[in-house]
Amino acid sequence: MENPLIEAPVPPVPQDVEPGGVRWLRANVARFSRPEDHARRRALVLTELAPMGSLRDKAFALAKAMRDEVERVPVAVLGAELGLPDVSRDIAAVSAAYHPHTEINADAEEAMRRLVEVCGGDADERTAARIGLLVQACDATAKLLGKALGAHRPGEDVESLLDRVLREDPPVRITRRWVGGEVVEVDLSGHPFGAGPKQCPGEASARQVAAGILDALLC
Repeated sequence: MENPLIEAPVPPVPQDVEPGGVRWLRANVARFSRPEDHARRRALVLTELAPMGSLRDKAFALAKAMRDEVERVPVAVLGAELGLPDVSRDIAAVSAAYHPHTEINADAEEAMRRLVEVCGGDADERTAARIGLLVQACDATAKLLGKALGAHRPGEDVESLLDRVLREDPPVRITRRWVGGEVVEVDLSGHPFGAGPKQCPGEASARQVAAGILDALLC
C-alpha cells in the first residue's frame, strides 16, 4: 500500500535569508517549497529540462572522456545543456550542505556565490531552479551508478539493471515530511523518485544520464 504521507508537505525552511547563499537556495527551490510556491518553482525546472535531448549519448561520450572522474559526469552533462561551464566541483560542495538537516560550511557558501554568478548573477527563482536541478543530480545519480555497477549481472542490459537497482536497492530510501508540526521520515519503497506533486521532475533525464554512463563503463 502506498504511504499517504509521501504527499504531505515538506518541513519548512527559513524564508527570511540573505540572497545567494545555501539558505537562500533551500528557500527558493521546489524541493523545499511551501505548497503555494511549489507548482510554480517545479514548472521552472521542467522548462529547463524540456530542451534537453540525446542525454544518453552525451553522457556516454563524456564518460568515455572522463573515465577517471566519472562521478562528475552527470552534473557536467546537465550543466552543459544549461549552457554552463563545468561546475561539478561547486555543485558537489553545495550538495553536501543542501539538505536542511546538514551543516553549511564556508566552502558551500563560496561555491554558491560562484554558481549564482555563472548563472547570470541574479539571485532569482530561475537561478535557484537551475542550481537545484544540478544539485539534485549530483549525489543521487552518483549513488545510483555505484549501486548499479556493484549489482550488474553478466549479460544484463543497462535498462534492466537500472530498473532492478531502483526497485531493490534505490539510492534514496527515505524522504522527510512535515506532519502535525513534526518532521517525519517517509519510506520511499516503490517510489525511488517520489510520487504525487513532489515527484522528481528530473526522473527521465536522470535515467538517461545514468544509462549513458553505464553504457560507457560496462561496454
